[in-house]
Amino acid sequence: MEHFIVTQAKTNEALSESINLLTCRVDAMASYQKTMDTQIAQQVSHLSRPSGHLPSQPETNPHGHVNAISTMSEGLEESPVMVL
Repeated sequence: MEHFIVTQAKTNEALSESINLLTCRVDAMASYQKTMDTQIAQQVSHLSRPSGHLPSQPETNPHGHVNAISTMSEGLEESPVMVL
């Protein structure tokens, strides 16, 4: 019986250390998540503009120059578009 109690005490101590380590990691992740939420909210507030309003200056296409070819075929209601 004494051997069982000693073994159980060691097991409890190991589990306690594991739980403490996991708790620290979860706390760190929660802190990081809060930081990310704050940064995303700041970015959104800088980028957002009222709905239905055009920007005062034209915005450039982020994809750069785009070429497109459109063809018409009989029997198709919409023409397929090929982007080069």
